[in-house]
Amino acid sequence: MIDIPISTKKTALAAFETAKNSNFATAIWRLPNQSETCVVVDFSEKLSLQTYHLEQMPNGFVFSPFENKNENGTDLLGYFIKADWSFTTSTEIQEPNFGASEKEKQFFEDLEKHLQKNTEQKTKIPSYHLTETSSLNHQNLVTRGIEAIKSGAFQKVVLSRRQEVHLKGEWQISDLFAKLCNMYPQALVSVVFIPEVGLWLGASPEILVSLDKNNIFRTMALAGTQAYNPDLDTSQAVWTQKEIEEQALVSRYIINTFKKIRLREFEEDGPKTVRAGNLIHLRTDFWVDLNEVQYPDLLTTMLRLLHPTSAVCGMPKQESLDFILKNEGYNREFYCGFLGQVNFKEETHIFVNLRCMQIANSQKAYVYAGGGITAHSNPEKEWHETIHKTQTLLRAFDS
Repeated sequence: MIDIPISTKKTALAAFETAKNSNFATAIWRLPNQSETCVVVDFSEKLSLQTYHLEQMPNGFVFSPFENKNENGTDLLGYFIKADWSFTTSTEIQEPNFGASEKEKQFFEDLEKHLQKNTEQKTKIPSYHLTETSSLNHQNLVTRGIEAIKSGAFQKVVLSRRQEVHLKGEWQISDLFAKLCNMYPQALVSVVFIPEVGLWLGASPEILVSLDKNNIFRTMALAGTQAYNPDLDTSQAVWTQKEIEEQALVSRYIINTFKKIRLREFEEDGPKTVRAGNLIHLRTDFWVDLNEVQYPDLLTTMLRLLHPTSAVCGMPKQESLDFILKNEGYNREFYCGFLGQVNFKEETHIFVNLRCMQIANSQKAYVYAGGGITAHSNPEKEWHETIHKTQTLLRAFDS
């Protein structure tokens, strides 16, 4: 019997830290507008890239990179953290299996020791400073994107950059997770650790595909960005032609995807202004009632067709993707990929991996940000938009 002397929230954080320290693949997350924290631990020796068929997968958590097509270009590849052991803050702790392996037994022993430590331990958040970065490279990249659009190469392209962050002091990733949960109640807040991949922290507001226990499928078009003004109601936000056009392209992309699979029984709501932390966006919601529409593989079908969406890649997809790979000058890795729970508590929620940070080690991390470029984009404004977006995560480091 595992003794739990502290709150379930601290149990979840302790379970994640214990799994990471034991070199097991693990994920901890909290869904938007929810209070429940969830953890899964995979006791496999090693995780490998695999294809996804969401409807047929066991409980767990997916983590997929931006570039993730197989050789035939028909299936999506990524990592799957199977829930060999799971815990949520709304349920009793799951006891270890009788006859568990020695590695599993050691995990539970270490977890119990972690739980019995001083519960009043002080929160540890690192301080940071950014590597000096010239705005010129990103502005030149945006200029090349605008020129390509005006030449007719594509209608929109999403261009991004990576910022190196130096971390100082003693800290724990679980403390950053807890702080982000408090700061961003309307985002998927997550930390993913896979030994073969590393450690990623994020707070994403954008659903890619979702299926709840009522059998309602959802996706969304989220585009257009400006800084949140606390003195102005979000309904009074004024959007430029560039931002309206950008959001319309993403919505059209989703509608065309529904048409491609001959699905016309969908509902649409928006666009409307929504807040995501220190930013506001334009969002249009789409949903399908699968109790009335017979499409048993809709989750996987739409995931394959949507990713990468025009909100993280561009339109048309292949032409904009080719431009990104040729011109961005770095590997996005899991930024603009997707992540989320699969068949966990009878629900699947997959999000675009936006507003994320790669933790290289205890002293170095990388934060990612980008923006949609259209013919009406301004390179200097696009640079400042990336600064606003990096602050989504960097604000968690402020005391």
